[in-house]
Amino acid sequence: MLGFALDILTRGRQPVTLLVLNVIFSGLIAVGYAIVSMPMRRWGYVAMVTGHFTYVFVIPRLFSFLPAAPPGRLTLDAVGIIVTVAIGYTCFLRFISGTATSLLRAQAEIALARDIHRVLVPAIERRIGDFEFLGWSLASGDVGGDLVDLVEQDGTWLGYVADVSGHGVGPGVVMGMFKSALRMRARAGNSIASLLDDVHAVLMPLKQSNTFVTVACVRGGKGPEVECAVAGHLPILRVRNGRVDEVTCPQLAVGMFDETTFASSSIECLPGDLFALLTDGLIEVFNDQRDDLGFDWAKNVLKSSADQPLAAIANRMLADARAHGRQIDDQTLLLIRRTAQICEGV
Repeated sequence: MLGFALDILTRGRQPVTLLVLNVIFSGLIAVGYAIVSMPMRRWGYVAMVTGHFTYVFVIPRLFSFLPAAPPGRLTLDAVGIIVTVAIGYTCFLRFISGTATSLLRAQAEIALARDIHRVLVPAIERRIGDFEFLGWSLASGDVGGDLVDLVEQDGTWLGYVADVSGHGVGPGVVMGMFKSALRMRARAGNSIASLLDDVHAVLMPLKQSNTFVTVACVRGGKGPEVECAVAGHLPILRVRNGRVDEVTCPQLAVGMFDETTFASSSIECLPGDLFALLTDGLIEVFNDQRDDLGFDWAKNVLKSSADQPLAAIANRMLADARAHGRQIDDQTLLLIRRTAQICEGV
């Protein structure tokens, strides 16, 4: 269309060859700008601008304009504009229709994945025997890769948080597989180390090579001790009498390498002990100066508010994170507190 419009501006005095070139290249240049702009490709855009200006300032100088417009030239230009506008508008509608259909389909799939994620990762607020639990997971996007869960079986319980590498639907799918495999294996009642060994073996052939899962687990319910395991994850924090201790052991994440085995350990659990399991999205929140909250912040919050209700502790941590900066990763927290004396053998 611009090629015909330029011919009108010159009163139809362009040579036929130049008119044809302008018609062809005005269309190609427009399409080129669209391609490099969706999404924006900086070097492609620079190349298009360079080519555009080169054409505008060089090509017309290679031709001599006619002294007068040939008969019917302006009529040809008018018809050409009408035809090219009609063709361009039709192509635009077809493009918008296809793009809108793809967008609506993608939105429907993401909405479905988001609903599935909500079912797989519900908030936790329970009491089992002498222990109380509170946990939640807040995704940074439509679908998260974090997981918080509590499994009860034959008088014992297993609480854990997990973080799948990456973001989006893919890690969300791996998260669902991890939860299903772990819950099924947890019913066997063996140690956490054995449980992670089995889940690792199941997960390895079902995921991409660059995907892995970090996890922190606590199991208890019988006796004065709880079993803990950390695989590539932040340490579990135990708060007792105003002191915060890290419970961890160096080992690889689940699903990282073949032939990996895992270990767990038992630690003492006294009345009033508080355990906190969290993912790095809660501490890796940055302010305008690029300072993050850090793990020490979590320790200080737990130390100063350990005697408060679990909901109050969790709300304070979330409020601090929101006040410090924008959420850039999934944020997950599980709090476990022993509230009364456990009798041996119960």
